[in-house]
Amino acid sequence: MADIRPADDIDFARFYGGVQVTSRWIGRALWRRRLLAGFGCVIETGEGEWMAFLEVPAEARRPFIFRHILQVLAEVKASGARVIKATCDTQIPRAEALMLKLGFRPTDEILDGKVVWQWVS
Repeated sequence: MADIRPADDIDFARFYGGVQVTSRWIGRALWRRRLLAGFGCVIETGEGEWMAFLEVPAEARRPFIFRHILQVLAEVKASGARVIKATCDTQIPRAEALMLKLGFRPTDEILDGKVVWQWVS
């Protein structure tokens, strides 16, 4: 069973290999026993603008993750987010439907070969 809990700077460094983030961010770490197995966060890229990331192994993609996504998005919106962007891996079943359910819409922007989706307040 996976345990999802708020992430800190050490979790961020463990997962992404020592990348330093100097702006505000809100995240969750997915732990399997002592292994940091997945990570999701939203990083402020400009005033009121945030970029969301979610990297979760296929076997951990379960409906219980949805409530954690909603919690993080609510925190970001409460922090004054006007725009939230994210990419969507269309190889993941129902990923596009999830993005639409969360209020994101596809844009013409491409990042790392993936369409950027955007939520606007």
